[in-house]
Amino acid sequence: MFVRPLEFDDLRRYIAHFAECNAESGADGAPHFHVYGRSEPYDQRAALLRERGRWSTPLDAAGWRRAWGLLLDEDRLIGHLYLEGGTLPAEMHRARLGMGVRREHYGRGGGRLLLAAALAWARAEPLLEWIDLGVFEENATARALYAAIGFTECGRTPDRYRVDGHRIDEIEMTLPVGGP
Repeated sequence: MFVRPLEFDDLRRYIAHFAECNAESGADGAPHFHVYGRSEPYDQRAALLRERGRWSTPLDAAGWRRAWGLLLDEDRLIGHLYLEGGTLPAEMHRARLGMGVRREHYGRGGGRLLLAAALAWARAEPLLEWIDLGVFEENATARALYAAIGFTECGRTPDRYRVDGHRIDEIEMTLPVGGP
């Protein structure tokens, strides 16, 4: 397993991987990855167009996104992590983190590898001072990983999402990565 930044040539594979993670979320009961229900199809064509724009947006502009892939070999993407900028000039010092690893590869250290790569990049970016994320309360494994890396809980939203009959509380976490 290894991690590398994803490039434009990886976009189709990234979108297909995202669709696979969406399909896995909730397969064993409560969703753990995305807030889309089983009846909400993931539009890969729209996602491809959206991501192409986000990946080409500079870091000092609203709506940028950068992504890293967890790969078994050069072709098999088994996990991803993205950082994205906000939509307001006043929040450009913060990035939002999203991450997913294919279920069959849970517990093998891939999430920690993804976090290490993305956080090293973020700490080298002078514009970024904070990384924020939201994690489902039921996802104790992810919460423990984020806490071990240094993220701290900064808020909870009860009943944040309702997906396929499940009420999901969201925990907000944050990590300082640079700045004055």
